[in-house]
Amino acid sequence: MLQFQSMEKRTILFDIDRTILDTEKMIKRFDELILDVLGSSNYIDYKNAESDYFKTLPNERRFNVSDYSEFLSARFKPNTEKLIFNIFYSDKNRHIFSDCVFMEALEILNKLNNYNLGIYSEGTAQFQNHKFKSLKLDKYFAKELVFIVDVKDTNEVVEKLPKNAIIIDDKEMVCEFLVNNKIRAIWINRKDKRKSDKFETIYSLLDLPAIL
Repeated sequence: MLQFQSMEKRTILFDIDRTILDTEKMIKRFDELILDVLGSSNYIDYKNAESDYFKTLPNERRFNVSDYSEFLSARFKPNTEKLIFNIFYSDKNRHIFSDCVFMEALEILNKLNNYNLGIYSEGTAQFQNHKFKSLKLDKYFAKELVFIVDVKDTNEVVEKLPKNAIIIDDKEMVCEFLVNNKIRAIWINRKDKRKSDKFETIYSLLDLPAIL
């Protein structure tokens, strides 16, 4: 059977956190609920504890809801680990994830009909999958193009990606790794006005169509 390569759709894979999901906004929403469980109004003490927890990890992608719940319970209020855990996984709180999707992400996803869309995300599998399913964006992404892995920047993971993929990510080190492996990476820099000289840079997903 003849295959017309020029007719094939290109593939775009999106990172989740800080790319299509306003992660800082999401964190603040969960912080409020956790403080209620802990019976504390001291936000600074809580954020210091959060910082101490992350110092125990090799990097932030190793965040684990179960371990975090146990850490906070031990620090502030014994026997609350299950209550804290359930804050993240309760069905009644799923809307927090979808509420925190960047509006620009929805606008762009609706415009990319000529592309196959997918996800390229890393982190603890249980939480990342729960997060993705709670975004209510399934209709935009092909199931076979959802790559949720423990660590993105490994050769084993890259070999599973479509060869024609374009990947949007907020981490410079991931973009550099991808480019070094001959995969087109676009860095979304939401923090400042820096521009990479190693890969394409955008500051909002609204900038994406102009460089595709």
